[in-house]
Amino acid sequence: MSDYGIDIALIQETFLKPNRPRACTIAGYVQLRTDRTHASRGGTALYYSRSLHCCPIDIPPLINMEATGCRLAMTGHRTLVIVSVYLPSPKPLHRRDLKALLALGDAVILFGDFNCKNPRWGCPVLDYNGDKLDRLQDRLEFEIIAPSTATHFPHNVTHRPSTIDIALTKGVALNLNQIETLHKLTSDHRPVLLKMGPPDGGRPNPTCKITDWKRVSTALEKIDTPPLNSIPDNIRTTDEIDSAIGALTSHIRTVVEKCEREVPASSDRRKFPPDILELIRAKNKALRRASAYPTPEYRSRARALQREVKTRVQEFRNECWSDLMEEIRPSHKAFWSVTKALKTEGYTSIPPLKRLDGSTALDNAEVAECLADSIETQCSHVSPPHDPAHISRIEEEVLQKTSLEPRDDLTPVSLSEVQLLVRSLKTRKAPGLDGISNKAIKCFPQQLLSLLVAIFNACLQNCYFPPVWKEAEVIGIHKPGKPRDLPASYRPISLLSGLSKLYERVLKTRLSDHLLGKGLIIDEQFGFRPAHSCPQQVLRVVEYISEGFKNKQKTVAVFLM
Repeated sequence: MSDYGIDIALIQETFLKPNRPRACTIAGYVQLRTDRTHASRGGTALYYSRSLHCCPIDIPPLINMEATGCRLAMTGHRTLVIVSVYLPSPKPLHRRDLKALLALGDAVILFGDFNCKNPRWGCPVLDYNGDKLDRLQDRLEFEIIAPSTATHFPHNVTHRPSTIDIALTKGVALNLNQIETLHKLTSDHRPVLLKMGPPDGGRPNPTCKITDWKRVSTALEKIDTPPLNSIPDNIRTTDEIDSAIGALTSHIRTVVEKCEREVPASSDRRKFPPDILELIRAKNKALRRASAYPTPEYRSRARALQREVKTRVQEFRNECWSDLMEEIRPSHKAFWSVTKALKTEGYTSIPPLKRLDGSTALDNAEVAECLADSIETQCSHVSPPHDPAHISRIEEEVLQKTSLEPRDDLTPVSLSEVQLLVRSLKTRKAPGLDGISNKAIKCFPQQLLSLLVAIFNACLQNCYFPPVWKEAEVIGIHKPGKPRDLPASYRPISLLSGLSKLYERVLKTRLSDHLLGKGLIIDEQFGFRPAHSCPQQVLRVVEYISEGFKNKQKTVAVFLM
């Protein structure tokens, strides 16, 4: 699966039974199964990568076919229905079965063992099912896709190979990039690899961007650019603040983009030593020979090499793990990554979510709206305020006080203060919607830092927090132990702009100095204060209650939710 980057695997003749629901699971994939309950053998299964936006679908009652399907949301293409199909031999092909499966969606792919032989798709003979499938193609408006080489190699060497593992597509606008038989297993049915890409071209090779940060630092020193020249020398109004932030953001993003280059993404596959690579080459050679000349000795040799490769790879992985455990220390670069990997479940993308009305949110836009609706519901009042008059009076008082001229002069922001804050930024933090990372902020020359100081001081003078710095990219983090398909099982995490975080720290410093300097915070307040931890407050409450027990007094506590 990992060798070929399989996104979805369709399996037929699984031989699985309902009494073993966790059999044949694969790490990183979701398993869907339709087990045969009325007789032995048979059964179909479908595995899809957890990174895909897939959800299972209900298969209608079928006469002879067995099937398992899922619905896949794709960017740039309508929702795709993919079905693993098995028609047992010698059962006849029924038009009703095909029609029911093709009606599952507007774009459908049926892929599997159809047991239909026809010279049109490479079979040596024509049988009843193959002739009927050929005639139904125009009536049901589907296309037949088959590899150029045989897919079924009977164990009886006197029987000729045939192509019975094929795909039927209807309403699919994807390009057929590749369909081929893989001679990688010793089963009588060889795996068939189907690659389909977007209509505008093939699937691009995975790439990543590398930024030359030294070049970024040099480029940012050139401040004679149209965006920066549009900023007034003296920023006074809120409109000028917003304009300056927009120009600064545009300038930084342009510079960083010019200093980026795309390179092929490195493979996560472990590099094997030469002896294992030689074994793998010998195994592949034996499989090809057994496929071309399926004699018992060639097949036996191929199976023996498969077992040897599997054993040697497992030994190599155990050796690597043992070596790492022997040399790892708290100072080792892999110490915390190993600790995190052992403690967490690993990254899993958000699956399709169930809405309150029972429907399913499948693609990215629907999932985002579903999460937004859930957060809005959780943050809304279940019942109206108990005292509307009191609420109105408080709102009027707050509005009146905020409209007054500020009486306390806040200390202006200095260049040295901003430089200290920038140096304390952590580089391994995700950027906000503006796309400016902390690494880019650390590359600011003194001229840009001075501009940032001017923007901060203008915000303080106008009692203004720019709206663009209030916008955040919200990501749902799964709550452990909660169902993954419910939107309420995700905790929202906001990714704010790095520039807005700098301004927040400027405000926090002045607010703390004002409150602590004038003694406006009571001693019982522990939240959001330095050197005041939660355990200390709990200990204080326990001591207070214990003292009441000694004096035969009762303690009453009020908890605000």
